[in-house]
Amino acid sequence: MKYLYLHGFASSPNSYKAQYMRRRFTDIGLTLLIPDLNLTDFSTVTLSDQLEYLDHTYLQSLEPVTVIGSSLGGFLGVQLAAQNTLVQKLILFAPAFGFSQRIDKALGNENVTKWQQEGVREFYHYGLKRNVNLHFNFFVDAQKYSEEKLTRLLPILIFHGIHDGVVPVSLSEEFTKMRSQVTLKLLDDDHALGKDLESIWQDIKNFCNF
Repeated sequence: MKYLYLHGFASSPNSYKAQYMRRRFTDIGLTLLIPDLNLTDFSTVTLSDQLEYLDHTYLQSLEPVTVIGSSLGGFLGVQLAAQNTLVQKLILFAPAFGFSQRIDKALGNENVTKWQQEGVREFYHYGLKRNVNLHFNFFVDAQKYSEEKLTRLLPILIFHGIHDGVVPVSLSEEFTKMRSQVTLKLLDDDHALGKDLESIWQDIKNFCNF
């Protein structure tokens, strides 16, 4: 089994959760692969680019994969599982379901229109710790993807904070209702899910049979 961690939007492999999980995997003698989803240039990246890169780099062998994804990384994990049956388990941290709709709602129609007209918009990049321009094509491309693309059954473990102000917990609840192999853990936490990573790790160990 190969283990893959997908970081969130405008983040990096050096995020706190990514590095915490890498250390925990190392402690039990396993390798957690953490690709940089910014690829060569965050400003021009799209979900399609990220998915193509992940498929080409990590899913071309016959080795099954467990994907751990945080926020947008969780949404990407679901897309990978929809495209490739080598993804056999998913572990999702506050997955960004309804991703393009979340962007639309967060920015509002006026700002989305301005983004389209100007071609780029600044977003704060948590990995780079500064504002970075992102091309409007990112938003156009994102509208092609939905969690509803995942129609096959596979074991899925979701962690979602009940105080999440970025991705409503109701989205994970709805996703869970429609799928028999999904376990949803509701936590007294926000979108970052950083309060009790040790308990989360214990649940992951049980889920993966470590």
